[in-house]
Amino acid sequence: MGFFISDAEIQELQRAPQNSKQQELYRIMKDRTERNTKEDCLVQSSDTQEWYHLVWERMSDATFVWAVERSESLGRWIRNRTLELVRLSQDDWIGPWYRNRGDPKPIGALETSHIALAVCEAHENCNELFTEEELQEIRSAIRDNGMNLCREFCEKTASERKHINNWFVVILNGFGTCALVLDDKEAIEQAIEWTHLASGLYNSNDYGESIQYSNYSNIHLAHLNEVAIRKGINPNELEMSCYTKMMPWYAASFLHNKHIDSLDTLAPRTLNFGDSGAIFRPSGDVLAHISSRMKDRFKREAGLARWLLDTLYDETSNLPDELASFGFVNQFQYHTILLYMQMAQPLSPLQATLSEVMTFEGGHVIARDKWDDTRAVVAMAAGYQPYNVTSHRHLDQCSFQLVIGKERMLIDPGHCCYRLSSQRKSVDESSHNTFSIWKDGKPLKQKSVSGNIFTESPVGNERLYNQWVGDVIVVASDMAKLYGDIIKKASRFWIMKLPHMMFVIDVVEADEPVGLCSHFVVNNRNNELNANIYSPNRLVFRRGEEALKLFEIYSETDGQKSDTSLEYDWTYVHDFYHPLPNQIGQGKEGSGLTYLWKSKNEGKKQIRIHTLAMDREIHIKKWHVIVREDGFIRIESPDPNEYLDVSIQGDEIIIRQPHWGTDRVMF
Repeated sequence: MGFFISDAEIQELQRAPQNSKQQELYRIMKDRTERNTKEDCLVQSSDTQEWYHLVWERMSDATFVWAVERSESLGRWIRNRTLELVRLSQDDWIGPWYRNRGDPKPIGALETSHIALAVCEAHENCNELFTEEELQEIRSAIRDNGMNLCREFCEKTASERKHINNWFVVILNGFGTCALVLDDKEAIEQAIEWTHLASGLYNSNDYGESIQYSNYSNIHLAHLNEVAIRKGINPNELEMSCYTKMMPWYAASFLHNKHIDSLDTLAPRTLNFGDSGAIFRPSGDVLAHISSRMKDRFKREAGLARWLLDTLYDETSNLPDELASFGFVNQFQYHTILLYMQMAQPLSPLQATLSEVMTFEGGHVIARDKWDDTRAVVAMAAGYQPYNVTSHRHLDQCSFQLVIGKERMLIDPGHCCYRLSSQRKSVDESSHNTFSIWKDGKPLKQKSVSGNIFTESPVGNERLYNQWVGDVIVVASDMAKLYGDIIKKASRFWIMKLPHMMFVIDVVEADEPVGLCSHFVVNNRNNELNANIYSPNRLVFRRGEEALKLFEIYSETDGQKSDTSLEYDWTYVHDFYHPLPNQIGQGKEGSGLTYLWKSKNEGKKQIRIHTLAMDREIHIKKWHVIVREDGFIRIESPDPNEYLDVSIQGDEIIIRQPHWGTDRVMF
C-alpha cells in the first residue's frame, strides 16, 4: 500500500465500534461502491454522467473499500478500469471535444486532473493488483498524460498572468498529486510554490466565484495538501488557512435539511448566489481535513467544520454520488473516514458565537433573526471588495434572497448545464431580486463583475450601510458604477426587523430621464406557490406553511408621487447543476415567477418603497401595511406594540420603532 492510506488507519477502522460515525460513513461508502461496480465498466447503466465526470470519486471509493476488504471481484474491477484508463490516448485524457487541445503543445483540462487522480488512487492503494510491468505502464501514464499535461496548463496560467480561477486549483491538484506519487522532487517543489498562488484566489473569509465553486477549489487544494502531509511534507510549507477561514461563510449560508422531490431524499438547502445549486454542502473531505489539521490554529473554524460534517452527512441523506465528481452535489471520500477521530469537537454557529448578521468580502451580507429555530433569513448582494477571482458570477448586484421558516420564498435561480439557453436567462438580472434601470424604453444592463489576482478591477457595488438601529438592521448598497457615467446613484436599502418586517427601498438618480423596474422572483418549484394579486400593488404569496405579503407601497418620480405598472415574467429555479442537458436538477420555465413594478414615466430621480411582512400562513392575515396621517408607512404587527415605521423626507429615510425612537439614514 502507498502513502495515501496507512495500515494503522485501516486497522483503526476495523476495530471501530459498529455504531461509530466512522463505521456509519464506511457503510455508506461500501454500499455505493457495490452499486457502482456491479457492471464491469466505469459508467453504470443507471448513471447520467459521462465517464470523466465521475472517474475520480468512483475509483477513490473502490480502492479504499478494496484496501479494507480485499474483495477479489472488486480488485478485478479496479484492475480492469485502471488499465483501461492508462491505455487511453492522450487526447482522451484531455477531456470532451469542447476542451482546448493546446497549440503547439497539448494542454490539460479539468478532466485531465480527475483522470490522473483516479489512476493515482489505484497506484497507491491497490498496487498489489498489478504486475511490475503494469505498474511501470501506470506510472508512465501518470507522468505523460497526467502530470505533464497539468503542468502545461499551470505554467501557462502562471506565466501569462491574465485569467485565473478554479481551473488552476483543480489542475494543480492533478499536477501535484502526480508529482507526489512519482516522487518527482522538482515537480513537488513547483506544486507547493503554486499552492501559494492558488491561495491568493481566496478572500479573507470567502471566495469570489460562488459558494459552489469555492468548494470545487477547496476539495482540490485540500486534497493536495492532505496527500502532501501524508508524503511527509512539513505542514508549515503548505497554505491551508485560506479555505479554513471560509467555515463561518459556509455555516451562515446553510439553511436547513429538507426533502427534495427530484431526488426523493433529504438534501441541504443553502443560499446560492451566482452559479450555485440550491442543494449544497461542502465536501466531507474538506471538512474533515480542516477540522483535524487546523484545530490548533483555528479552533472555531475547526469546530464549525465538524458541526457541518455531522449535520450534513448521515444515513438519512441519499444524494447521488455520481454527481459529486465536479463538486456540485458533493460527497465525502475516504479521508473523511480516516480523519474523523482526529477532528475537533463540533461547534454549532450558536456555540461558536457567530453573529446574526454576517458580512463577507465577496459581497454577501447574511442576516437572520436567530441561530436556533431560525424563522427568517435575508441574504443580500450588498457591496464587495476587489475580487481575487471572478467566474460564475451573475448580474445580481443589489439582489437578495428571503427564506421564511423552511421555505425559500424570494429565490435565486441557481444554474444548470452551461450549454442551455436557460442558463443564460438564469444569469440575467431579470431573473434576480434586484432592480433594473431603463432609458427610452430599453434596459441598461449591469456591467458584469470582473477581476482577479493578476488584474484588479474597480469595485462596482459599494456598501453604504451595514448597522443595527435598535432592533432594526439597516443594509444599503449602491451600484451606480456598474452602469456608466449617466447614472449617479443606484441604491437599494434593506430595513429589517426580523423575523417579520422589512422595507426594500430603491433610489436611482441620473443626468437624463430613466425608468426604474424593481423585480421579485418567487419560488414556484413543483407549482407549490399560491399567488394572490389583491391589487396591482398588493400581492400575497403562500408556499407550504409560510406566507409573504409584498406591497409596492409608494413610487416617486422627480419629487412627485407617480404610478407604476405591474408586469410578469417567468424564469427558472434550478435544484442543482448537471454537465449534461435534460436532467432532473434543471428547473422548468415557470419554476420562478417574476413580478415587476415598472415606472410609467421616466425621470431623473426615481424612488420606490416596498414592504414585506412574513409569517406563518395561518397568521399572515393579521399583518397590515398602512400609510399614516403623519406620512409614515407602517408595517403593523398583530401585536399593536410591535411595528416598523419608515418615511422619506428629502434625502433622508426616517426609521421609527417602539422601544427605541427615531433614526435617520441618508440616501
